[in-house]
Amino acid sequence: MEIAKLNIIETNKKINTIIFEMHRKGVMDEITFKYLSAKRDLKPGRLYLLPKLHKLDPELIESVQQNPTLYKNVRIQGRPIVSLSGTVLERIGQYLDKFMLPAVLKQETHLRDSLEFINIIEKLQVKPDAYLVSFDIKEMYNNMSHVEMIDAVKHAWPTIIKCKHTILLPPLRYILELLKIVLENNEFMFNGKFYKTSTGVPMGNSLSPEITDLRVYEVLNSILRTFQHKQKISSLYRFRDDGFFIYNEGTDDEISQFFEHANRQHALLKFTHEKSQTKMQFLDVLVFKGLRFRETGILDLTTFRKKTENYQYLERSSCHPSSTFRGIIKGEMLRFKRCTNDPVDLQTQYALFSERLIKRGYPKNEIKTVMQEVTAKQRIDTLMVKPKSVLQSPPLVFPTVFSRQKSHIRNNILKHWDKLKDDEEAKLLFDKRPLFAFRRHKNLKDIVTSATLNN
Repeated sequence: MEIAKLNIIETNKKINTIIFEMHRKGVMDEITFKYLSAKRDLKPGRLYLLPKLHKLDPELIESVQQNPTLYKNVRIQGRPIVSLSGTVLERIGQYLDKFMLPAVLKQETHLRDSLEFINIIEKLQVKPDAYLVSFDIKEMYNNMSHVEMIDAVKHAWPTIIKCKHTILLPPLRYILELLKIVLENNEFMFNGKFYKTSTGVPMGNSLSPEITDLRVYEVLNSILRTFQHKQKISSLYRFRDDGFFIYNEGTDDEISQFFEHANRQHALLKFTHEKSQTKMQFLDVLVFKGLRFRETGILDLTTFRKKTENYQYLERSSCHPSSTFRGIIKGEMLRFKRCTNDPVDLQTQYALFSERLIKRGYPKNEIKTVMQEVTAKQRIDTLMVKPKSVLQSPPLVFPTVFSRQKSHIRNNILKHWDKLKDDEEAKLLFDKRPLFAFRRHKNLKDIVTSATLNN
């Protein structure tokens, strides 16, 4: 809703009052207190839109390609994002998210990413007549009331208490007070006017995914608990607003009944779905009943590509470290290997990917070298979840911006680094070689676009 003036100063005072009290009473550690009480910019969030190109009708795309003048008739949907970077709500949202995320990760239906989904499918035997079902929760972030999200945190509190946290967990009342402030004071600017959300949460706050996940988990459990054919639903998993499940020994009509039932359970949350007995797309994976399924009962997998995919990989002539280009090649090839169980299909994908890279200026030898490295790996190794490494001490980082003319800086520092060992004090201060991190240059996009829309 539109507002006449901003309330940011009052919001900042409310946050400070609570965190100063928490620190005084010993329920917030010193480092966290200093981080949250640091001076903030008293500015609103900025609303901008991300175009949903994948929502365009393929026939429309083809007609525009044949006749470019038709682009004037194209209406592209936009996903609204409220950037809270640098606002009074940014850090307090990060703080609250520290306590919500561990509870979300304990949900039985929660997926971390497509890798976890692939690992589940790889161990799952499915009956021949089973349906593959995917669903989408429409406008999930915008269609929940603040009250129900706060209640969801209350209900999840027993789980939150049992989780391990990296910072001191405060009493519930402080969590709820801060959460209420974050939800009810999301003010942003768009086209020179000021607005505040009256329901839902903004896509752009680090807290938003977890706070909505807590509530949607409750809604889904209620739907499943009250559906008459719930015993036929298995392997239900969800990543944010996208979900997947197997429907066993049932009918097409029963699946439709499930979603009709689901859409009656909440005033605002609505579900759309797709169903098939042969194949289904979920995240970046296409699940289908192929050769492996016919032989073992385990679903086949391949990489899914949207029809709007235009393969606009970073141009090889762009000014980036060589490791960036190698990372693009290796990352995509590893993704293909994880998502694809058929070796013949995988080789086809590698060949198509190589063709696209060559068109973007990548040398054949560079592609071949990385491909040999990836193909030497067993697929089962790419499906392993690597544990997070625990660093004994933070690394020494040398941050700079990349420039081909300045590459000698890194070489010279590493060349003479061991000379520091000759100095007793320097040897203690710099016991490890530094990591070189490259900040991104300001580019054309930064110049011509902005999160603030002006007339």
